[in-house]
Amino acid sequence: MGKLTAILKTAWGLLTGSRETVLLIAIAGAAAALYAWGATARKDRDQLQAWAKKACLSAGATFPGAGKKVDPCVQRIADLVAFERQTQAATNTILAGAVERQATKSTADTALSRTQAARRTDAAAQMEKADAQIAPDDRVGPDWFDSLNRVAGLRPPGR
Repeated sequence: MGKLTAILKTAWGLLTGSRETVLLIAIAGAAAALYAWGATARKDRDQLQAWAKKACLSAGATFPGAGKKVDPCVQRIADLVAFERQTQAATNTILAGAVERQATKSTADTALSRTQAARRTDAAAQMEKADAQIAPDDRVGPDWFDSLNRVAGLRPPGR
């Protein structure tokens, strides 16, 4: 503990003894901070260049390197983005047309279903009428067969 106190007194004496020493320590600290900042900046630059190489290679172009024009790479990426937008727009147009056709078919199917339901109801009512008009000897006529055909969904025979 005594040695530590002596070292601290000596260090304090050096710091308070002259302005040149304090200035030298401040300059050394600033230089160390700038060096650390520069190392971080170099690391970030290297990571950015590695990402740019990957991006350009993924786009099908070559990365010319740091400090050089990257027009071919940038143009290739812009072309790919434009292609994606055009493809998406065409897909949306096709899908919108398919949805519209499906809606039209659905509307037509609903109308046809209602018409057929009305015909079935009418045919059943006519069959009930024809059943009510059967003679006591259980003989049926052509009207009864026409009603039966309508219930079955068949057209009456041509006469």
